[in-house]
Amino acid sequence: MRKEAKEYMDSVVMAIAKKYRLSEIESYKAVKNSFLYDSLVNFPEETIHDDIETNADFVYADYNEEKLQRM
Repeated sequence: MRKEAKEYMDSVVMAIAKKYRLSEIESYKAVKNSFLYDSLVNFPEETIHDDIETNADFVYADYNEEKLQRM
C-alpha cells in the first residue's frame, strides 16, 4: 500500500475511533475488513480524494450491521 493510502486509512481509523468510541484496534479491523481497504489497495489515487468522515461513516455502518447480524 502506498504511503498516502496508508495515511488516509489511518485517518479513517482515527475518525471511527473518535466518533464511535471504538478502540483503535477495533477501528483498524473494521477498516481492514471493509470495501475501503480494497479500494485503497486497488484504486489509491481515486480513493484518497474521498471525504474521510464519509468513509468513516460507511465503514462503521457496515461494521455495525455485520456485528448485529452475528447476534
